[in-house]
Amino acid sequence: MKPNLVFPQAPEWKGTPPHLSRPDLELWLLFREAHASKFLQFYFDVRVGDPLQCPQDFEPNLTRMVEQLSRRRIDVVAEKENEWWLIELRPNAGPGAIGSALTYKFLWEEDPPDDKTTIPVIVTNFFDSNLTRAAKAHNIRVVIVSSV
Repeated sequence: MKPNLVFPQAPEWKGTPPHLSRPDLELWLLFREAHASKFLQFYFDVRVGDPLQCPQDFEPNLTRMVEQLSRRRIDVVAEKENEWWLIELRPNAGPGAIGSALTYKFLWEEDPPDDKTTIPVIVTNFFDSNLTRAAKAHNIRVVIVSSV
């Protein structure tokens, strides 16, 4: 199932993305300040993968709700001319961030919107050397941001 690339936002957009926790939002604001100009546009809360299947007798409204809520969600997708950056915002990132980044890349590439290169990215304020090596081994970019 194709990613739901709806409501693109220009790099200059200063609004608050949907469904981000306060710590994730802080990382996003730091990343945006330092890197937004490198991208064509941003998409938030991008759903990928297959939804759960509802029983045939479910009400249509409930079926739509389950389908929307059960797909995996990428925090931010950043578009470049020839690349899609699938961004996982994760304060004090641990091994779970690597798992999320790999899962999103896999689901995205199952039914991609086009033939641009897919780049899994973790944006965090902390990432230890063990995780840095693991991310590098899986071609995951890590962007460390801090408020000073």
